[in-house]
Amino acid sequence: MKWLLLFIFAGVAAFTIVKTNGSNETRTDKTYGSFAVLELFTSEGCSSCPPADRLLPQLAALDVNVIPLSFHVDYWDKLGWKDPFSNSQFTERQKDYGQYFKLESIYTPQLIINGKFELVGSDKATAEADIKKLLSENATVDLTIDEVKKGESKLTVNCHLAGDWRNSDLLAAIVQDHVESDVKAGENHGVKLFHTNVVRTFLRLSAKERMNFELMIPAGLPANNSHLILFIQQKRGLKITGAAVYKFS
Repeated sequence: MKWLLLFIFAGVAAFTIVKTNGSNETRTDKTYGSFAVLELFTSEGCSSCPPADRLLPQLAALDVNVIPLSFHVDYWDKLGWKDPFSNSQFTERQKDYGQYFKLESIYTPQLIINGKFELVGSDKATAEADIKKLLSENATVDLTIDEVKKGESKLTVNCHLAGDWRNSDLLAAIVQDHVESDVKAGENHGVKLFHTNVVRTFLRLSAKERMNFELMIPAGLPANNSHLILFIQQKRGLKITGAAVYKFS
């Protein structure tokens, strides 16, 4: 299996040898001095969400340094349609942002960009302006993935950090690149929905200079339709300061 790794941090392009599944394979690493992590909080049970779901890949297409994620929350699940990708863990993450941004309540669709900007997920003009601002900033943490081992049901990841990573968390997500859903009840009854980078597994760990951890691979998740996203986030300020994307093919 060929693995393509894209590091997102300040630096220059380089060639590297990486050990995966017990063998050495050559890959090309591209490094970037800036990035924009887009966290869309959405639900298949929300009639206002499909426009935001459609906008997310358009925003990702603006620049190779844009990293989208779709977090499907669970508080719509009792209102006619249970979202098959919903998770209470994602609702709790959205609540953390709601407290940080001093919102009266959480809502969908909501877009958080680099933990710094909060907006309605379908607001294209504001999202594009915020992304432009962030792409002019430099990453403050270099996040390097050293090794990934893929087993039948889990990934084992080794990485190391450099820069201002203290008092931060490392967030790891296995995402499904493209998903199509036929909704059969609720506000979106009869609608075919399209999702981008749906978060299927999510893990948060306190950041350390060198890290080793495992992620469970969801059953039936196709390797050619999924990848791994890592990012560093400040514990208090919630600003995202470094990221890396590991693509499977």
